[in-house]
Amino acid sequence: MSEATVLDRLVEDLAYRMSVLDTRQSASYLNTLSPRDIIEFSYTHVLKGLERKATLVEVAASIGRRLRQKLRMKQDSILDVQGGWYVLISYIETGIIGYRKKHVYKNGKKSKHLTFQLYARDWSAIKDMMDLIDNEKTDLFPVNTPPKPWTNKSIHEDTGISIIKKGDESALKHIENSDTSYIVDVLNKLSNTAWRINERVFEVYKACMTMKENPFKFSKEIDPVKRASLIIETEAIQRLAEKNLNKPFYHLYNLDFRGRIYPNTAFLHEQSSDNAKGILLLDEPVPLGQDGYYWLSVHTSNMWGNDKVSLDDRAKWVQENLDEILSYANDPLNNLGWMKADKPFCFLACCCEIDMISNWHGDGFNTEDFPSCLPIYIDGSNNGVQHLVAMSKDDEVAPLVNLTPSDLPGDVYMFIAEHVWKRIEQMYNELDKDTINKFDDVFNTALKLQREYENAPDKSERKKLAFQAVQTYRNHNRDLREKLFPVYWHNIQDKKVQRKTVKRNVMTLGYGGTAYGMGQQVNEDTRDINDYLRDKEHLWGNMLGKLVYETCYEELKGPARMLRLFQTLADRANEKGVYLSYITPITNFPVVQAYKTAATKRTELKYGDDIMKVRIQVWEDCTVNESKQRTGAAPNIVHSLDAVHLTMVVHDAPFTVTVVHDSFGCHAGNMNYMFHHVRNKFVELYESNPLECILEQLESTDLIPEKGKLNVNSVYLSDFAFA
Repeated sequence: MSEATVLDRLVEDLAYRMSVLDTRQSASYLNTLSPRDIIEFSYTHVLKGLERKATLVEVAASIGRRLRQKLRMKQDSILDVQGGWYVLISYIETGIIGYRKKHVYKNGKKSKHLTFQLYARDWSAIKDMMDLIDNEKTDLFPVNTPPKPWTNKSIHEDTGISIIKKGDESALKHIENSDTSYIVDVLNKLSNTAWRINERVFEVYKACMTMKENPFKFSKEIDPVKRASLIIETEAIQRLAEKNLNKPFYHLYNLDFRGRIYPNTAFLHEQSSDNAKGILLLDEPVPLGQDGYYWLSVHTSNMWGNDKVSLDDRAKWVQENLDEILSYANDPLNNLGWMKADKPFCFLACCCEIDMISNWHGDGFNTEDFPSCLPIYIDGSNNGVQHLVAMSKDDEVAPLVNLTPSDLPGDVYMFIAEHVWKRIEQMYNELDKDTINKFDDVFNTALKLQREYENAPDKSERKKLAFQAVQTYRNHNRDLREKLFPVYWHNIQDKKVQRKTVKRNVMTLGYGGTAYGMGQQVNEDTRDINDYLRDKEHLWGNMLGKLVYETCYEELKGPARMLRLFQTLADRANEKGVYLSYITPITNFPVVQAYKTAATKRTELKYGDDIMKVRIQVWEDCTVNESKQRTGAAPNIVHSLDAVHLTMVVHDAPFTVTVVHDSFGCHAGNMNYMFHHVRNKFVELYESNPLECILEQLESTDLIPEKGKLNVNSVYLSDFAFA
C-alpha cells in the first residue's frame, strides 16, 4: 500500500458507507461533513488512543464527541460512541487498526465483561498518514497560521472546541453572559505565539532514535505497555517536527474547569515531555540584553539538575563547565555526557545556544545583541504548598517553600523525609530482635510466591493456584508483615533515596493527596530500589505512604488547616446536593466542580459477525458524586488559584510568555523582568484575599481560619520562590 493511497482508501471506504446511510441510523449526522474532513479530523484521536492503549469504546467516544461539538449538537453519550465507531470501521476495513477481545482481570479473577483493545495492524501506514494530513484539518496538530481568536463565546468559532474542556453548562453560560475578556485575552495572546523547530537539536534527536544508548525514557522502561506508549510519543514528535521544519506553527489554547491553560495539541508543544520541549524555539528572537546570558546560565544549570544551590552558583557552574558544555554542542553524538542531565534535550538546547553565543562573541559581535529564540523557565517551589502557605500565612512553613528570603533554597521534601525516617528509626528501635530476625524469611517467601504467580501462564489452573497461595500467605502473616515495615525501610539509608521516595507524596499534598494515593506513589517511585518487594498488595509501600501523609499533616500545620477547610466546603455542598462552585477573583472565571455519578446504558456496536455489547457512561441528568466532590475540593481550589496567578502573569507581561502550569517561560533577554513580574503577581493575588472571596461566595465566612504571621510581601525578596 503506497503512502498516497492510505489516506485515499480510508476516505473512499468512509465515503461509500456514508452514501448508504439513511436518516434512521445513529451516524446519519456524519453526512453534514465531507469524508476526507472526517478522516483527517479523526486521525489524531486514533493515534492518541493507540498511545494510551485505549479501548475501542474510548476512542470511538472521543471521535464522536468532538464531531458532535464541531457540529454544535447537544450532548449525547450514546450518539458519540455510535458515530465514532462508524468512523473507526473505515480504519479497520482498510487494515490500519484492529481490535482484540480481552477479559478484564480484577484481584486475579476474570471478569465476565469483555473489553475491546485497539491495536495498530499497519504501524508504518499510521505514521505515514501524519505526513499526508493537512495540519489545519486535524483536531490535535499544531497549525501553521494563527488560530482564529476566541471571543466572549463558550465555543470556538472555527473549530467548535469548548473554551472549557468538559465544562459544566452553568460555567459555559457564565462565559457567554459575563465579562471574561481577561481570560479570553490571555488565551489569544498564547495562541498568537509562533513556535519553530530547533533544527540543530532535532538532528541529534533523529540520530538518537537509532542509537542503543539514548536519552529517551522508553530505553529504560521495563513495562512493555508503557514502553510502547513512550515509543509512539517519541515517533509522533519526530514526524510532527519534520512536518513543521522551517515554518512557524501555533497552538489553540483552552482551559480546564479550574482555569488551567492547555494547548489543544498532541505531542509537540511546550507542556509535553523533555523530548518535545528540547526541540522547540520561539519564532521571534529577542536580544539577550545585559542579563540574558546570566539567566540562560541559571536555566542551563537547572536543566542539568544543579538546582539546589544559589542562583549565582548555578551561573558559575556553567562557566566552570563551559568547555564540556561546548563539547556537547559541537559533537553530541560522541560526547554523550549530556544524556545524563535531568532534562537531556532541554539541556542540549542550552548547550547549543551557549555555543552560538560563544561564536557570535568570537566573531566580534556584542553578546548583548545576540538574537535568542530559546525559551527559558522559572518554576514555583512546590507550588501547591506555596499557595496553601500564602492562604494560611504560615510563617513556619514559608521558608521550606521559599516564600521568605534565604541564602540557599528551602527543601520541604528533605524536611519531611528527615521526619519520616526519624519515625521509622524509632519504630525499628522499639522492635525486639526475634521479630527483626524473621525479616529475611518473610521477605524471601513473599517474593518467591509473588514471582510464581507472575510467571504462571494466564488463564490456567496454575495461575489460579499461585494466586491463592499468595493470598493465603498474606492473610496468615499480615500482623507480622506489618511489624516488619520499619525493618525494610531501615535498610535504605541513602539520603537521595529518602528524599526521592517522599518527593511526589509531598508534591501532591498541596493538591489534596491522600494516604492511599501516597502509598501507590511510593510503590511506583521505588521500583528501581534493589530487591524491592514486588508484592501486589505493596503493604510496606502503602504503610510508608500513610506515614508520609501523617507527617505532612503534623509538620505542615498551615497547609493542613487549609486542606481540612476545603473538605468542609465540599461537605457543605454535598449536604445541599449541589456542585462546589465559585468565581475566581481578578480573572472572573467560573469554577464548577461538576463531579457526577453517571448512569450506564447498554448499546451494541456491530462489525461483520461481531456484535459488541458495551456499557456506556451517560452523563446527561446525573447526580452529584459526593465522594469525588470531597476528595477533589482541595486540589481544585489550589489549582484554580495557581491558574489565576498564571493568567495574571501572562495578561500583564509586555512580552511573549509560555506557560506550563506553575512554570513560566520567556526569552532569556526578558527573564530579569519576568523574575520580578511573577513575584509581583503572586503578591497581588494574595493581597486580594482570594480565600475570603471564595468563602464569601460559598456563604462560609464562619470557616475563615486562624492565620500565621507571614507577610506575603517577603516573596519580593526571595530568590527561590520562583527560580
